[in-house]
Order: sequence, then structure tokens, then C-alpha cells
Amino acid sequence: MNEDEEGREELEEFIRKMLSSGEIDPDALAKFAGVMNPALMQQLFSQTQHLFADDGGSVNWTMAKTQAVDLAKKNQVQTDSAFDIELANAFSMARLWLSEATEFETSAEVKLLTRSMWVEDAMPLFIELSEPVAESTSRALAESLGELLPEELSSMLGSATKFVANAGAAIFAMQLGQAVGKLAGQTLSSTEIGIPISNRPGFVSQNIKDFIAELETPKSEVVIFLAIRELAIASLYASNRWLRDQIATQVREFAAGLKVEISGIEELMQEVDPSDPQSMERIMEATAMMSRRTEEQEAALVRIETLLALIDGWADAVTLEAAKRLSNVHSLAELVNRKRISAGASEKTFEILLGLQLQPRLRREAQAMWQALAELGSTKRDSLWQHPDQMPSIEEISNPQLLIDRLSHGPDDFDGELRKLLGD
Repeated sequence: MNEDEEGREELEEFIRKMLSSGEIDPDALAKFAGVMNPALMQQLFSQTQHLFADDGGSVNWTMAKTQAVDLAKKNQVQTDSAFDIELANAFSMARLWLSEATEFETSAEVKLLTRSMWVEDAMPLFIELSEPVAESTSRALAESLGELLPEELSSMLGSATKFVANAGAAIFAMQLGQAVGKLAGQTLSSTEIGIPISNRPGFVSQNIKDFIAELETPKSEVVIFLAIRELAIASLYASNRWLRDQIATQVREFAAGLKVEISGIEELMQEVDPSDPQSMERIMEATAMMSRRTEEQEAALVRIETLLALIDGWADAVTLEAAKRLSNVHSLAELVNRKRISAGASEKTFEILLGLQLQPRLRREAQAMWQALAELGSTKRDSLWQHPDQMPSIEEISNPQLLIDRLSHGPDDFDGELRKLLGD
């Protein structure tokens, strides 16, 4: 037997052992990779096996949360009590003014958060939204990896499916932990991602203080404006319980069609250098392995984006109405919009989870549509939120007159149709 044949048999034996046991022998891998430092390889794969560890589910969410909290704490500072009192007073004013613009309300106590507290509150929501995507990703990865193996080895993949699936899910969790930790240093409030992270509205005090530090606009007006918008979204969700479930359902619909692009896996495998731990970061770009979206997925993304635009647009319209006493109200609205476009938590959240880039245009059109309904009164406007089938369509967002005509058929027609939808 020549050296090539002997080496081939050794490599096949190594792969067989890895697939059957789900464990990696660093010494053997170092030999085949040409790495002469088995101690470094042992350390690298010890870390990798820890990341792939299953803590009761397909994803080690505990690891993701720990990573996010640690990152959030890096530059965290506690704001002084005087500033916290100022924030609390702003919410008291905001609650009073908001009651004049909408009947939606929340009695939940306001919460002032540190960055790490924001992560603690936000992780359950991120896990709820991420789990279907992570599970679909890991399942697709396990199914597709078999196609990369030689025919004589592919039959052994079954025994390693759990290991491979957990590896894919862990990669997703690593990416999520990093992203949530970074968001904690940018997001201003409990609802900025477009969905409340808890039942209590609130501010990340340190981030609010950093945001207003260099502004020329009166800082008290900025804080009141932000408090009104925070309470508006919190009140919208508190008064319409179906909203949160609807978004989660639409995310699951998107995740159901996820596929893994084989060429993407091959490219990642070629890029990873076992002797360079930093190259492992490239694996975390899990979306690079996703194939092109199906028509069903594109439709699911349109539904998600439309609903988020309706929520944001409604909050913008109601906040402008409630904050009309502020002398710089339109400048404040533009200031908040610029912040969202440049570093918005909502945009980053759904880009991380779904690869979805929200369109500012659609949000602006939604705001204009809600404002056009002012002639019908806030009660008629807000009644659209009672049931998902009553929500404005994309066509109605682009042409508000279509929606005004629908709502102007008369209270009997509208209320009767609504009662039918609700099963009354």
C-alpha cells in the first residue's frame, strides 16, 4: 500500500469515528490539516464542543444570553437619580397627552433599564422569534451536509445528524447573542424594535442620556416626545393582544421554507483555517448558506414588513398629534426618524433574524395614511386594530382614499362586518 492510499484510509477512518461518535480528535485533525500545534487545536475544539452542547433544546440559548449580557455590560454605566426622575416625569406628561390622541392605553408601570437589564427582558422575545428560524437552519444544514460527503460515507450521516444540527443551531445562537448585545448599546426603549420586549414600557436610561447629550433641540422636549412614542406602541399592543402573536406566526411561516445552499457551505468550509480561531467568525454568517427565497417566503416577508410599517406609522402619527404642544415637534419627529434609519433597532433586529431590510418609504406612507384618517376621528381609525382582517392593505397604504371609502360606508356596515369577523 502506497502512502496516498494509506493516508486516504486514515482520513476515512477519522471521518467514520467523528460521524459515529459526534466527537473530534484534535490530534488526528491536526495531522490532516497540517497543523503542528495539537494543544491549540484541543483548545479550539474544546470551545467548539461547548458551544455545540445541547442544554435541553436544539439551541443553547443560555450561551446566547450570556454572550449578549456580557457584551451589554462592557461600557455600561448607571445614570444619576436626578436624570431618572426627569425621565419618570416625562412619562407622566406623555401619558396625559397621549390620552387625548387615542383611547388605547396601558396601566403598566414604567421601567428604567440598564443595558444588561434590556438584554434580560429582550431575550425571551428574541428566542421566541429566533427559534423557528434557528431550527429550520440547523435542520436544513444537517440534511444538506450529507450531499457533501462521498457516497461511501453518506450512509453514516444519520448517527451524526444531531451533532450537525446542534452545530448549525449554535452558530445561529452565537450570531444572535452578539447582535442582541450590540443592540443593547443602541436601543433607546422597550418598544424600539417594533415589538414590546415586556409588558412594561421603559427607557434604557444610559442610551437616552447619550442620545440627547449633543443635541441642540431642548432636551426636555426630546425626552417627552420619546416617552409619548414609547407609551403609544406599548398601549397599542396592550389593547390589541393579537398583534404580537401575529408577528410570531408570520416569522414561523417564513422559517418553514428555509433551505441551505450547498455551495454556501462549501465556500465557508474553504474559508475556515483551523489554525486561526478568528476565521471561525466567518461561520457565524449563517445567512450566507441560505438559498434564494421561495415565493411563499417572499409573501411572508411582505406581510411582516407591512404589519411593522403599520405599527410604526400609527405610532408616528399618534405621537405627532399628542406632542403638538411641543414647539419643536416636527423637528423632533425628523430627529427620531433619522436615528431609526441610521441605527434603528427594528431594522437591525429583522435583518439579523430574517435578512429583511425594512423600507423607510413604506413606514412614511403608513404614517401619512393614518394621518389622513384624522377626519374620521381616532375611534374609527383605531377600530381597525380590533382584528387582523380589518388592517389596511398595501394598496390602501399607498392610496389612503381607498381606506377612507371603506370606512365611510357607514357605521352599521363597518360594525356589522367587524362583528362577523369576531364571531359575534
